[in-house]
Amino acid sequence: MKILNIFFFISLVALFATSCTKDKCNQTITYTKYNPVYLSLETIRAEINAEAPRDLENPGKIYFYQDHIFINEYLEGIHVIDNSNPENPTPINFIPILGNIDMVVKNDQLIVDNYNDLLTLDISDLNQPRLVNRQEEVLGNYSFDENGLVVSYETEEVTEEVDCSLANQNGRFFIDGVFLESDGLANAISDNSSSASAPSTGIGGSFARFTLYEDFLYIAQNWDIRVFDIENPSAPEEGTIVNARVNSETAYIYRDHLFIGGTTGMNIFDLADPSNPVFISGYSHMIGCDPVAISGDYAYVTIRQGNTCRGNFDQLDVLDISDIFNPILKESFEMDNPHGLAVTPEALYLCEGESGLKVFDNSDPLTVGDDENLLSHYDNFDAYDVIYLPGQEDVLLLIGDDGFYQFDVSDPSQPIEISHIPVIRP
Repeated sequence: MKILNIFFFISLVALFATSCTKDKCNQTITYTKYNPVYLSLETIRAEINAEAPRDLENPGKIYFYQDHIFINEYLEGIHVIDNSNPENPTPINFIPILGNIDMVVKNDQLIVDNYNDLLTLDISDLNQPRLVNRQEEVLGNYSFDENGLVVSYETEEVTEEVDCSLANQNGRFFIDGVFLESDGLANAISDNSSSASAPSTGIGGSFARFTLYEDFLYIAQNWDIRVFDIENPSAPEEGTIVNARVNSETAYIYRDHLFIGGTTGMNIFDLADPSNPVFISGYSHMIGCDPVAISGDYAYVTIRQGNTCRGNFDQLDVLDISDIFNPILKESFEMDNPHGLAVTPEALYLCEGESGLKVFDNSDPLTVGDDENLLSHYDNFDAYDVIYLPGQEDVLLLIGDDGFYQFDVSDPSQPIEISHIPVIRP
């Protein structure tokens, strides 16, 4: 999660009306100021009761657990959907959880973020989910002061007169301790910023920051890996904090290793001792968003540009990880705007944002992204992330700006839409 951790970010829009005298020099400038938006702890920690199903408005991450789909409504809560019949997914209810983005499930215990808090809800009766544990301020993603929790920022255009002495010899201006480059760009932003398992747990998408292995929950958070013992999932116990060695964005378990995707690369951690992940290897790339999926001896990494990712290229990297201590970049393929992905030995399912879903033949991973290996391309919807359900009659779950889709991918060259829950915005 990327959260602006400053109280205002200033970009110079116009500089004019300079008036200088022998004793005083003033300049009038217009800039954009970011004002914090607060929520009280009482509001954030309000009692959680399931509500009637809501329309999808701003869907985020998805999770599959025992014939049910959990869809995050960004920062608002979770849509719970009965998917026992994929042709007719039926909304059960909506669980309001402010600040929610990520989730995992183990033994009917749903573990989620609630801004800075980590919650566990008993969902053995999905009609009546019940909060059983709250760990306050354990995540610490959001700033807090006497006014409450800073959950976002609102912009305000400000015009004021400043002393010319605020400008240094390099043409920078300092207002309230934040400098403005004379070209109008303030350099003052600070970022604060999954996989199949046993039936008692679920499957998350490639953008998941929460992931499970044995009796442990791993959370990719900024430059850290947060480890929680969830032998008793109704009461997670905070464990060690491991240096991720990258500004982490995603967490993915494959076999007995944890793969952390970050803004500048992918790092691999050994889970011989699951309570203490140990760094063993990694690879670096230019700055960009970095989900990871793995099949056999190959890791597939998407890198894309964008405002939050700050990269300037879009590509799919394929790495040979047969020697887990020495991942080797074998091939890179240019893409449109790659987001989440899922991979099997037969096919690679790649979300391309506004360019939809692409399916590639993966019989040879080193040529997977070549044009001649493109099996199918659906560009009539937006695609953010996917989950491939093994043993589920080859069903692909997809989430995007247009809603939630399910496809029959028993023939990857001809995915068949099974169902669609659309986004409905006011």
